[in-house]
Amino acid sequence: MSSTTTAVCPHCHLHRGHRANCPTQAHATGDYSLEAYREFLKQKTELSEDWGFPIEPGEIHPWLKPHQRAAVQWAVRGGRRALFESFGLGKSVQQLEILRLILARAGGRGLIVAPLGVRQEFRRDTEKVNIDLQFIRRIEEAGAEGIYLTNYETIRDGKLDPALFTAASLDEASVLRSFGGTKTFREFMRLFDAVKYRFVATATPSPNNYLEIAAYAAFLGIMDISQIKTRFFKRDSTKADNLILYPHKEHEWWMFIASWALFLQCPADLCSCECHAKEKAVA
Repeated sequence: MSSTTTAVCPHCHLHRGHRANCPTQAHATGDYSLEAYREFLKQKTELSEDWGFPIEPGEIHPWLKPHQRAAVQWAVRGGRRALFESFGLGKSVQQLEILRLILARAGGRGLIVAPLGVRQEFRRDTEKVNIDLQFIRRIEEAGAEGIYLTNYETIRDGKLDPALFTAASLDEASVLRSFGGTKTFREFMRLFDAVKYRFVATATPSPNNYLEIAAYAAFLGIMDISQIKTRFFKRDSTKADNLILYPHKEHEWWMFIASWALFLQCPADLCSCECHAKEKAVA
């Protein structure tokens, strides 16, 4: 073995061989502290980038409540984001406003995919924010612009191609689990790979349902499921698709999730006004 690979690093004197990105970066800062090493590790953490647009609060429709406005502003800036919110927090109106703001910048058509049972809920919310929404099953029923609504079966059966839309949002995406298991869930998600701006709005998934959370990350184009498995989990040899989170990766896992997903149980989680603080105290 050559002396180049066996010699101790001249920068940190911790590892063998010369490394351009020495963990302590002692050659640049002279800092050998534990804090410097933690900063190095933080820089290696995988976080989602932003694909969307920064918007001003005044651009958001005034009807929206404070927690909804905060979520919309965050989602539009990200361009590919998940809203994991409890029932009653207004996921439908947030999706409408997110797509409206995205299309105002990017142009084209927006698509919301939802169960048939919530179609009337979306129509009621369109009146609150003055948005035209049309239910379609074929692209011939849509214009060159606007926001459209369809159901999951229409996409699954190949009647409507999501690639023909600038932005898309999956409402109550957890219903996909009823389509035939994890494989079908993932295959459906991949139909949206050509859509630049993607969103998910559904009830909060179980924190231990790693595969469902990973599927949403893959749908949004944040990270592929195989990469997620390799980076954060060890396999369970006794049970297929049972993922075990590496203990030393737990903090990084939740940092990664927080960069693209919003978990909201009640308005007070985002809004600190007095009325919502009382709601949280009662809950």
